[in-house]
Amino acid sequence: MRKVKLQISAGAVLLAALIYYIGDAESLAALLIPAAVHELGHIAAIYMLGLRISGFRAELKGFCIDYRGYAGALGHAAAAFMGPAAGFLYAWAASWAGNRYGSNWLCLSAGASLLLSAFNCLPALPLDGGRITANLAIAFLGNKRGGRFAELTSLLTGAALLGAGFWLMYLGRGAALTVAAIWLLLYQESGQGIVKSRELL
Repeated sequence: MRKVKLQISAGAVLLAALIYYIGDAESLAALLIPAAVHELGHIAAIYMLGLRISGFRAELKGFCIDYRGYAGALGHAAAAFMGPAAGFLYAWAASWAGNRYGSNWLCLSAGASLLLSAFNCLPALPLDGGRITANLAIAFLGNKRGGRFAELTSLLTGAALLGAGFWLMYLGRGAALTVAAIWLLLYQESGQGIVKSRELL
């Protein structure tokens, strides 16, 4: 029977403890359910493409799915796309149900899913949007030029996000976007080649 590995880093445990400490149980559930739906979207796409999941990793950069097999650049782009797509679908369904039945929790969960999915669509590695961009670039420009295009797009996206974050801080709107931009820039991936990387967030 094929074994699927699960690895949890110390950083991920500390981050989970911090989130649990800051938020209450309802807020945590409103965030974790959309995250689970997001990952299930990836898993469904991986199996539909005939790929094999080899392991799961919880790290500071997020929950990662390692998989094996080859489905072409467009197939890997589709696998990356299905995570945010599932998240957007959940956001719509939770928003509809929340408004219909007067559930503030469902509306909160819908908002969390929408935010998570929109952020993941940014064209920067290691986000799903970056993997989609990289795979499409490789499909149309080749491995070398496509890889360089993806790296440049990732860097410019992270820099633009950081600039927007500093501007929001200047306006007194908080530091959340700045923190997200710094995280994104710290986890920029270079020289790996997205088709060789076999990983999804």
